[in-house]
Amino acid sequence: MSDLAVQAPSSPQLASASTESGDSRFSLARGLAKRRGLLATPQRKLAAALVVSFLAHFVISWFIEVEPQEEKFAPIVAKFMSLPPPPTAVPVPKPAPKPKAKPKAKTAPRPVLVTEAPAATAAAEVAADAPEEPTTLAQASPAPAVEPVPAPVAEPVTPPAPEPVPTPPPPPARMPPKKIELAFTAFLGEQKFEVGPVNLKFTHDNGHYNLKVSGRGRGLAALLYPGTFTGESEGRITADGLRPDKFVEERGNPDKRREIIFDHEKGVLRIPEKDPIPFEGSPQDPLTWIVQFYFSMPKGDQVTFSVGSARRMDVYTLNRTGVEEIDAPTGPLESSSGTRTLQKVKAEVWKGSRKPDGDGKPNGSAQFWLAPEWHYVPFRIKVVNAQGRSASFELVGVNAE
Repeated sequence: MSDLAVQAPSSPQLASASTESGDSRFSLARGLAKRRGLLATPQRKLAAALVVSFLAHFVISWFIEVEPQEEKFAPIVAKFMSLPPPPTAVPVPKPAPKPKAKPKAKTAPRPVLVTEAPAATAAAEVAADAPEEPTTLAQASPAPAVEPVPAPVAEPVTPPAPEPVPTPPPPPARMPPKKIELAFTAFLGEQKFEVGPVNLKFTHDNGHYNLKVSGRGRGLAALLYPGTFTGESEGRITADGLRPDKFVEERGNPDKRREIIFDHEKGVLRIPEKDPIPFEGSPQDPLTWIVQFYFSMPKGDQVTFSVGSARRMDVYTLNRTGVEEIDAPTGPLESSSGTRTLQKVKAEVWKGSRKPDGDGKPNGSAQFWLAPEWHYVPFRIKVVNAQGRSASFELVGVNAE
């Protein structure tokens, strides 16, 4: 027992030995950290990756509101039907000319009677009371008669005629369907980077229409352009097409809501914080000019639009340049992919430039592909701004009720 007690180390000796070994291991780790940094071991690299991933998800969820796409945005799919003929104008009879009124005969001015003054009357009475004296020939001669002087006639002053108030065009004889939906796919640039679906919905009641658009980014575009873009146009349906009264747009955030007013009586566009801008040609907003050709078929080879937005008013003059065959998803529906097959559609090409600013520099252009067999519904639209950046839209669905 004594020998074993002598040979076996005591507990304090074991503790000091373990402490020395632990210090040596920690000193080795500290040496590696000094030489290779905090990511010296695979375990530290994994832990750092987890921390970075957690922080990234926290930041994204805090600053970007992710909403389910199906709740507020449902693109039109698998529908491509022909719209009914566009509205037709009401034949308005011309009013019969009013008979001309006969000119009134001018009456001669009445003579003004000159009465004697009181002093002259008193002198005559005194002379009558005085004794008669012999009068000479000169005194006996009568005094010359005084002709009455006519009073000046004031010419009648005609008040200025009030400016005529423009009357809106009459409503069409046949109203469009109660509901029309057009579905587009939006692209950016000449390489056609897909942004996402865009829905255009038209409804009307008692001659007043409501036109709404909603769009949302898809894939990478959803990160670059978060949220949903919405726009709304309100106005009247006339024999000359849609006549907007108000346009409201919202770009992904309610704080970015902007409203413009079309003052048809004054013929100007009213934009917040800007002077009124007069119309040139047919006044439209960014939504009505897309479907204006359907509601008012082109009557010539040239048309001018004043397209008012929340920032400015752009004047476009478009010309019919020819006919082109384009591919459109108007064929039968494929059950496997859920899309329609492409078919050739003849479309009239309307293109033109935007009116330049005061400096005379080019200010962009626009181009429409309108299908006469589909009552001039736009199958493609391309708009180029002053800097040369382009945006295009392709029709992928039509629905009417």
